[in-house]
Amino acid sequence: MTEKSKQEQIQEFIGTLNPAAKDGIDNGANLLEEEIVDSVAMMDLIVWFEENFNMTIDPDDLTPDNFGSVNAMVAYLER
Repeated sequence: MTEKSKQEQIQEFIGTLNPAAKDGIDNGANLLEEEIVDSVAMMDLIVWFEENFNMTIDPDDLTPDNFGSVNAMVAYLER
């Protein structure tokens, strides 16, 4: 069994927050602007992100540049 990529893990969790996104979303899609998640679901995503990737996110890092899309989150993890 192969390990899921970070993109796959994030997309899978987003699918639990929004059943309409369960079949996947564009990794570059703006999650809030395209109403894939709302602000409450975004906070759930941030908590999951910290727990799943074993990290603490600095509040200054909670920007669209870092968390606006799946691609942005993966890039944030890689920094």
